[in-house]
Amino acid sequence: MRTSAHLPRAAWIAPLLLVACSGPAAERGPETPKATVTETPVAPPAPALTADSEAPKAESVQEDGAKEPEAVVDNRPRMGAVMPFAYIYKRPEVKGLALGYVRTGTSVPLLDDKPVAGPGCARGWYKVAPRGYLCLNYRTTLDLNDPYYKALASVAPKDEAYPYKYAFSNGAPMYSRVPTKEEQAKEDKKFGTRGSYVQLAEWSKGHEELLTTEPIKATDPIPEFFAGGKRHVGGGNRDTKRLLWRVIPNGSMVAYHKAFEAEGRVWLLTSDLMLVPADRVRAVKKHTFQGVKLGSGVDLPLAWNRSHDPKPLYKKGDDGAFVASDRTYPGKGYVEITDSKVKDKDGSVYYELREDPGFYVAEKHTTVSRAKTTLPQGVKPGGKWIEAKILPGTLTAYEGTTPVYATLFSPGKGGLPVPGHDHTKYATTQIGYFPIEWKDRVNTMSNEKGEPKVLWFSDVPNIQYLKAPLAMHVAYWHQDFSNPKSAECVNVSAYDGQFLFHFTDPPVPEGWGGIRPGDGNGLSTPVIISAQ
Repeated sequence: MRTSAHLPRAAWIAPLLLVACSGPAAERGPETPKATVTETPVAPPAPALTADSEAPKAESVQEDGAKEPEAVVDNRPRMGAVMPFAYIYKRPEVKGLALGYVRTGTSVPLLDDKPVAGPGCARGWYKVAPRGYLCLNYRTTLDLNDPYYKALASVAPKDEAYPYKYAFSNGAPMYSRVPTKEEQAKEDKKFGTRGSYVQLAEWSKGHEELLTTEPIKATDPIPEFFAGGKRHVGGGNRDTKRLLWRVIPNGSMVAYHKAFEAEGRVWLLTSDLMLVPADRVRAVKKHTFQGVKLGSGVDLPLAWNRSHDPKPLYKKGDDGAFVASDRTYPGKGYVEITDSKVKDKDGSVYYELREDPGFYVAEKHTTVSRAKTTLPQGVKPGGKWIEAKILPGTLTAYEGTTPVYATLFSPGKGGLPVPGHDHTKYATTQIGYFPIEWKDRVNTMSNEKGEPKVLWFSDVPNIQYLKAPLAMHVAYWHQDFSNPKSAECVNVSAYDGQFLFHFTDPPVPEGWGGIRPGDGNGLSTPVIISAQ
């Protein structure tokens, strides 16, 4: 899936506008437990402060006389972005590949508040933490109290598994302000009856099975910058004087930050400060599936239920044949097993539960996560790496030979790749050794070059490009993980994507929206994709 960004050639190690990695999906059933225990999403560590950037800590005295540190006071100067992709370069010049970028509505701490002269930046370059230079130009600002920047910052993505709420467009207008009832009536003629939708073709079903038809309710007050039916802030490079800014085609995904009521209707506030009527979209339900941290009571091998439906645990009958018991394990859930196979009289294979001897799972219902005992070539002892297996649909993160996280992922729906066949055309996931080449905290994805107009997926979180257009990224539109669903990429759940994004190197510094390895950013974690 391609990012819908205009990326200068010098700034981006991957080809422009990366190829789409979405595909059919199905909604899962119960949670993803070991038996009935759900693993809590792993929270990412707080950004570390370097010696250059550490903020001073104030101290207070408790009643017993002991001192305790108060909240960290960060007085570092910052530069914010008011347009997409404010690029950070290694030196104060637009030359070579960018180290990373700052996303609209976010800011990066500066190591020095004085500009540095350099070509291509009349107002000066500023040294950012922890490295690199950012130009003060039409994309950036030093005034974080500017009303337009503050409005953008109010809808900036949070560092969470779900940085936004998501919805599926039924063919929806995007307005630059709240239209009057008269203006709404005029525009509604173009979109049909409110709340209606046209069922798309087979290709879209995989994007629709997490949808709900329940109306999206207003949960927030009207933003100040839209008070009184007017728009009180600018629009960067966009013509905000035009009421209908663009149309979101039927089948595209919308990311929104707030939902509020005005002029008798609920409106969704998008990450680019546009408004979408809630009755023109259907909400996307959040994932319930996620993987499991290993080494704290859960260890490999694990047998995962590949379907959404509960499957029985088996016992051996008096005649030695396996029979289903009245116990089950949930759809997409896992159980810990021994690694030895037991065959039934008919040749069927079963695995015995490690913590519950005498009970078994049928191989036909499961896919198994097993630990590697040797390091792959190119990985140093103790080094991080990720293994993704296409046919089993399993993904395991390692530190050296120690597995630390196990989950399921969805590979390309075209099955195993065929030598000589294009992976994008045939929707197959490429096999090989892929050091991560770029990381995006949040970005819109599409299969179109330039600004997307036909189909896009707004603000996909935790994208990691392996060999563009191949990426490992969150697929918030489905959760039938372990089964082939992608157009080409490694699809993971929102919670797994968050863990993997923070697990891999290079880490994304505070305030940066994206990063590439090298030039001081550090080496990258390899992802090894195999058939099985």
